[in-house]
Amino acid sequence: MAEKKTTHKVHPAPVWLTADYVQEKLRIYLKDSSLKLAKMDTKPAVANGGNYGSVMTRINVEYTTKESREKQATTFLVKTTFADRDPAGDILIHYGVYSREMDIYESILPQLADMVRKELKDPRKLFAATMNVDRQRDSIIFEDMSREHYKVACRRKKLDLEHTHLVLEKLASFHAAASVLAERQPGIFAKNYDRGFFNKHTRAYGPIMTNLLEALSRSLSSDQELGPRYKAKIDRLVERLMDYGERSTTNQPDDFLTLAHGDLWTTNFMFQYDDRDHPKNAIFIDFQFSVWNSPAIDLHYFFTTSLQDNLRFNHQSELVQFYYYKLVEALKKFKYSGRIPSLFDFQLQFRSRGFYAVFCSLVFEPVMQYEGKEDASIEQAISNSESGMRFKDSVYAPEKIKKKLSVVLPFLDQFGLLDEM
Repeated sequence: MAEKKTTHKVHPAPVWLTADYVQEKLRIYLKDSSLKLAKMDTKPAVANGGNYGSVMTRINVEYTTKESREKQATTFLVKTTFADRDPAGDILIHYGVYSREMDIYESILPQLADMVRKELKDPRKLFAATMNVDRQRDSIIFEDMSREHYKVACRRKKLDLEHTHLVLEKLASFHAAASVLAERQPGIFAKNYDRGFFNKHTRAYGPIMTNLLEALSRSLSSDQELGPRYKAKIDRLVERLMDYGERSTTNQPDDFLTLAHGDLWTTNFMFQYDDRDHPKNAIFIDFQFSVWNSPAIDLHYFFTTSLQDNLRFNHQSELVQFYYYKLVEALKKFKYSGRIPSLFDFQLQFRSRGFYAVFCSLVFEPVMQYEGKEDASIEQAISNSESGMRFKDSVYAPEKIKKKLSVVLPFLDQFGLLDEM
């Protein structure tokens, strides 16, 4: 069944994205100066659930070359920053997301992909190939993976065990390769990789998270079952969310660290399927919030936002174990010389990052599931206008969200994640 039309704001293609510009970049990418663009059109490329952190445009092109006069067709995706002082851009600029992602696509991902292919002997793609990085225009052009029949999973149905295991296997390869790259090239992640959603440099995301938590609190006021048990805890959390978040993501001396994706949910990975409709590969996209931290933050984010409820609430420890064994296997193949934690230590590290599941569960996941009529955007989340308040209140209004909260709140509470920390 087709999903409802998204209510997220759609931005037009940037004015500088002309045929001449694309032709020049395509010539460089394909190493063919004879290439001539015969046709080009652009349209917004918005993944299911929207994209809060950038403007996405799909380019469809037809071209000829000296060796092949017949027209060839291909498509690319262009990722650019928000323009004209969009409130989202005003917030995201504090996190260095644009320069970091350009660094990642230009230099980090090609190295990681090469390591996985050559040293893990895994020929499957891990990321989309980068066509061009333009720092003057804060833009990235990369291959459109839909041409190879990759697609995003349904954010509402979420992932079953088969899809989950595949993502965890590929995530372990990504994390292992990044840790080894840092070992081989000391300092490669020292600059601009310390600004995840929680960090010591900025709290620009704070109003978004606390405004939505306040909306959750308002919804609990009229909930006779959950309100008496959890409203006071949510009210206290509004004041301390950013403190707890920063504390829970501060790296400790004995932590195993890597380049965490940082925003790992269904819209940010894609699956390729075999003839029997089983997933045979998964790739990762969107690295704006990648951060040097524990891989546990990726696991919490992934489990919270992307797994079917039975897996999330009843099988987390088993899934952590599955990921851990894949990680260790990859590290050993890479001949990693650092300390590999025991499974017991890694499970403790996972629990120590548990607060990451709180904001994902109570703020991000309800927004990701939003199907209301109001425009869903960062601007709405920070606005106290009538429309902004309606949006935030409507996030927690659906019966399916209330039903989910009746499971999520006790689940978080049993670990002490809603108490004073």
